[in-house]
Amino acid sequence: MSRSRLSLEERVQLLEDREEIRQSLIDYGELLDARDLDAWAELWAEDGEFEMSTGRTARGRAAIREMLAAVMEKNPPAVVRMEMNPRITVDGDTARSTMLYGVGRTQDDGLTRVIWFGHHHSRHVRTPDGWRIHYRRNTVDLPETGHP
Repeated sequence: MSRSRLSLEERVQLLEDREEIRQSLIDYGELLDARDLDAWAELWAEDGEFEMSTGRTARGRAAIREMLAAVMEKNPPAVVRMEMNPRITVDGDTARSTMLYGVGRTQDDGLTRVIWFGHHHSRHVRTPDGWRIHYRRNTVDLPETGHP
């Protein structure tokens, strides 16, 4: 249905839904940077699925958290994620999003450099606790270095 046919209440709900999803996309990177995997895992639906650029996959909130804990254990903490240019399409109680991201890491010389750019391709679901990520696939566009 075109936006012009939506009631004011429906348009406000659509804006609120997009904003909640957009904030969760931003929280995603910030919580990983803070290494707060418990709060990060809460962004996921209980039956969520995560497919990493390396081919690793996990299904279920606990398994997704475990997978990321293992990845982060092998990575130094001096990492910063940049989440940019969200495109969010809401369709009732489901939504899709694409978000550009970059990852910077402090190098041995003490300087921080962007080490890759990529996209998150996600599906979201409305739950009694708000919008949650139901599926996410990460694509690394430049360069494809993967995770250790």
